[in-house]
Amino acid sequence: MSSKAKIISGIQKSSFIDYPGEVSFVIFLGGCNFRCPYCHNKSIVLKETNTYDTEEVLTMLKERQKVIKAVVISGGEPTIWQDQLITLMQDIKVLGFKIKLDTNGTNPALLKKIIKAKLVDYIAMDIKNSFPKYNLTCGQKVDLEAIKESIKLIENENIPYHFRTTINKTMHTKEDLELIKSYVKYPEKLIFQEYNFSNNQLVAQDFGKYE
Repeated sequence: MSSKAKIISGIQKSSFIDYPGEVSFVIFLGGCNFRCPYCHNKSIVLKETNTYDTEEVLTMLKERQKVIKAVVISGGEPTIWQDQLITLMQDIKVLGFKIKLDTNGTNPALLKKIIKAKLVDYIAMDIKNSFPKYNLTCGQKVDLEAIKESIKLIENENIPYHFRTTINKTMHTKEDLELIKSYVKYPEKLIFQEYNFSNNQLVAQDFGKYE
């Protein structure tokens, strides 16, 4: 990808729910290596939105330094941007913000690099489904070894984190949820989120609330 590419596809200037215990500024990076059919960020995943210049967003953050202490980098999937993600995180750190990274766990090597550089203060990783259903849930073939490596990496670092699974009636069963619980050391760090239909989904189908 071009080093001059505009990677920011959306922003939310204040959020009370995205960074635990903090009011945060949310940055959405465009593009994703998954195509989860029930994903509600279709326009960001497919990069159909207007983009923001990084310097423009950094200026917004400078203006909010006294009222906001945390930044969330979400997507899409931020880690597809590789070193451009690292540069963005470095620029945000220089401004004194805490950073939370949302990821699908497909790039443990980059996660390790980010953690080693002390660029992240909180990590939220999606565990999409039980491993036998991962390809179906993510809309394409997934390297499960990378997912497993990311889970272990996050659990073994001294950084606040949680895992999360958005569950729906069509793709998740009770057995799937039990398997997902078995993938993590501490079940209290795993959040099951309720699916809600969105008009901005990748697939225009109501997958139903998990019961």
